Amino acid sequence: MHQLVLLLLFLFLPDATFSTPAAGPSCNRQCGSTTVPYPFGFSGGGGGGECPILLACNATTSTALLPRSTAAAPYPVLSFNSTASTFLVSLAPSCGRGVAEVRSALDGAGYGVTSRTGLFLRGGGGGGGGPATTGSNSSSCNVPSGVMSAILHTAQCGGGNDTSWTCVLSAPPAPGSPAAASGEGQFLRWDSVAGAGCQDALTSAVYAYTAQGVPSIEFGIAEMGWWLNGSCNSGGGGGQCALNATCHDVQTPDGAWGHRCTCADGMSGDGFAAGDGCHYDSAPSGECAVLVLPTVINYISLLSFSSR
Repeated sequence: MHQLVLLLLFLFLPDATFSTPAAGPSCNRQCGSTTVPYPFGFSGGGGGGECPILLACNATTSTALLPRSTAAAPYPVLSFNSTASTFLVSLAPSCGRGVAEVRSALDGAGYGVTSRTGLFLRGGGGGGGGPATTGSNSSSCNVPSGVMSAILHTAQCGGGNDTSWTCVLSAPPAPGSPAAASGEGQFLRWDSVAGAGCQDALTSAVYAYTAQGVPSIEFGIAEMGWWLNGSCNSGGGGGQCALNATCHDVQTPDGAWGHRCTCADGMSGDGFAAGDGCHYDSAPSGECAVLVLPTVINYISLLSFSSR
């Protein structure tokens, strides 16, 4: 009788009411009081708990940092967006930060600068008090001159009187286009940055649209996109996604193919089988939310009464 009751419960319960954690050891995703989403973490170097994408940790402030951060040049992570497979990094205005240094810090293993991020450069060729475009796949950053003057003054470039700057922004593919659907054109083209001929990376800005469709610009940050190696059909890609998650291919900055895992609409989580998977907000990872329908209870009660 007990076996029949359990069978009826599983038959009537929706599939999405269960969210189970991945078996086996997991990577350390804790930095002080901050928890980062999988595939990021702070452990590595062998062992069962190695994380696919490593970050540095400032335990004093509970802040995740890009691995190449230093006390003099930190790159703190501000926020994560698992749905879009992106995260934001602070890039405060500075006149002493070289382009090579910025590329080394932002172009990491498993992540890169997205094509929605514009880099503002100075020194060398291209500067002229306004935006310049470089490369056939770049577009103007369209920044009000007053805003850039304030940024240059704050950074004290050239004693506060230097107003020359160049902006490089790779043009992302149009939403819904074949290139966007196939995962192409998602990252900044560093050959366009090199083509500007500038030595210093002043700051960056993220170009986006609000929920109402109004263009917006946020200065002092860079949007980063992440991936895991291998395409969805390569044998290792799609197999890393959790149940109720979809695998999407993405072309990485060096031209190779990686993949991302995205939870189904209405569900939360990182989308990876080795992470938190996918779940509804009322059923967080590692817990089991059981929805027992009244008709099931009544039917089970009737069976229990009949068996006496």
